[in-house]
Amino acid sequence: MCLITGCSKTPEPAKIVNTNVVLPSQAALVSVQPTGPATAEVIVKLTSAIKPTDWRLTAQTASGTVLALNSVEEQVYDPFSLTILQLSALNPGQAYTLRLGFRYNQKDTLTLERTYTHTTYNPWKRLAQLPFNSGDFTGSIVSFVSDLDRTGSTVQVTRYVDAETWQRALFNYQLNTWYDYNPPYLTLRRGLIEYVLYYHNVDRSYFYGMGYQTDDLFPDKYIYSRDLYAIFPAGGSRVFPYYQGEDGEVVYFTTTEWAFFLTNNGSPAMRGIYAQFDQEARAPLPEKPGIMATFSLGETGYVVNQVLGSQPHLFAYDSQKDIWTRKADFPGTQRSRGIGFSVNGKGYFGLGTASDQRGLRDIWQYDPATDKWQYLTDYPGQGNRYLVVWSGPKRAYLGWGYESQTEVESSGHRLVGCTDFWEFAP
Repeated sequence: MCLITGCSKTPEPAKIVNTNVVLPSQAALVSVQPTGPATAEVIVKLTSAIKPTDWRLTAQTASGTVLALNSVEEQVYDPFSLTILQLSALNPGQAYTLRLGFRYNQKDTLTLERTYTHTTYNPWKRLAQLPFNSGDFTGSIVSFVSDLDRTGSTVQVTRYVDAETWQRALFNYQLNTWYDYNPPYLTLRRGLIEYVLYYHNVDRSYFYGMGYQTDDLFPDKYIYSRDLYAIFPAGGSRVFPYYQGEDGEVVYFTTTEWAFFLTNNGSPAMRGIYAQFDQEARAPLPEKPGIMATFSLGETGYVVNQVLGSQPHLFAYDSQKDIWTRKADFPGTQRSRGIGFSVNGKGYFGLGTASDQRGLRDIWQYDPATDKWQYLTDYPGQGNRYLVVWSGPKRAYLGWGYESQTEVESSGHRLVGCTDFWEFAP
């Protein structure tokens, strides 16, 4: 086992997750979400090596009162199983401590801890997991070509598996099912970029490409790709000129006809790529970027700039006037690798890790009409960094990624891959 605080290489700040320190979880507390005024659903994920006698889950109040956990169902997947339990006798607003202890390597014992505050508000719906236990637990998510109404009825996620394989999976919302789909006909790479633009708000153009490659002989060397490809309602094309921004880990947001790119920990420069391939420099971010999270509301893009040691700043970009405006600072805990998304005219930001590598699960809502933030909910799932995120008019999807797990009686945090997937509909 490798602790984040004790490894020579950590993923923070970094351009990619260092997969050498990422371990699949032998047992994990996947989720806790309310199911009623006094009840919550708890899910434990177990790999096949874990026997029924090898793990134990407890829940207690701040005063030490132990609560009952009743088994409800077991769902068996190929590389793991999910044990679903019900937690009862809860009070809204009260915090509870859940501890999961388990044996691994047939000899060692590990205890993980998670705090849950009960609430009756639950904008989350647990969706089907995609069973996998290797490769990167993140990827690029985009609406599928058949999703012409832009509701997210079908989305596709492309993820890096290994140096010779990547996987594309389709999620069908109505059936709550994942399907294997053809991976892109493109040189294998990490960090694939995928997005959709609508020329004249009608013609759908799907863009994909860029990303980076690594070499096992030079693990700290990243070879950045600049190629992009587009698929139109009829036919497809290579995007030319290639991306002309700086090398680095890019973040982006889209409006109806434009995609805008910035570089984490890079210069403030920003580039725009039009639905018809025009590429141009746009007004730079008003300050030096740290790790950025983005979301879009209409023709306005938003950037939450996370700089170590500073409260995250929010900037709004008017894509039609090419003007940045400083907005209300994010009022929550300072963090890095937080994520942004939007639903129904509001922006959202949260998750990530605190300065001590503690995983965070709070989600905050931003109202552009009042320029105010408010805490809304906690993410019930497992991951807290590098999640796949999709924004839509009625719902958002969040899932996969990595969890920075808090260990009992240890200053370290364990980084493990996650496979749970959620709908967020506030």
